[in-house]
Amino acid sequence: MTQAERVQKAVGDFGAAARAKLINSASTGQPEDQLRAPLEALFKALAAEAIPVSIMTMVGEASLADLKARPDYSVTVDKALIGFFEVKAPHAIRTGD
Repeated sequence: MTQAERVQKAVGDFGAAARAKLINSASTGQPEDQLRAPLEALFKALAAEAIPVSIMTMVGEASLADLKARPDYSVTVDKALIGFFEVKAPHAIRTGD
């Protein structure tokens, strides 16, 4: 499988996992929170294309006290902080119907 095919698969897997959580009518939760596990899997799959996944860590609800902010995730590689990201709930889901 080529790198492009692996990335395409990772994005497709993310979409399928997110959709399954977001359209579950038997139990509902906060839409943004439903994206956490699929996003973590996506980031790990994408990171694996460039680095050993074992050296990447995503820490939820990281506090930036100086900025009075709390992004949903901080990301470290080999224990060095490389960035933050905020997850936003999707506004609409395309079901293909």
